[in-house]
Amino acid sequence: MATTNNGTVNSLDTTQLPASYTRPTVTTFDDYTWTSTRTLSVLKDTVDEAAGNTTMTAIIANATIGITKQVDDIMTAIGADAVTTTVYTEWTGLSNNFANTVGTGDHLTTAAMSYSCIVTIYAKFA
Repeated sequence: MATTNNGTVNSLDTTQLPASYTRPTVTTFDDYTWTSTRTLSVLKDTVDEAAGNTTMTAIIANATIGITKQVDDIMTAIGADAVTTTVYTEWTGLSNNFANTVGTGDHLTTAAMSYSCIVTIYAKFA
């Protein structure tokens, strides 16, 4: 069996979107049988690009640590591959762990800077 990941719906507020960013088109469904809201961490160094719209796309699609990859890993971990599964994700929150820029903040140490993404995963099992 296998999991089909339809992708990530970007439902962030328009104030958080770069001017030239186009939200992805994702096939969604209302007959899901499982849902889970999670906060995923995406390493900044892995996805940062010169253009904001490219960075936002990478937060979703990076093959190593993007939202889609992490959702695939979660579905594998819960055993969803044992049956035919279809999943999509809705991204509703974006923040980071580097807001503290005072002299004692993490930005001056070895702490990895990351984006925190609040997502809800919707899955249906056949």
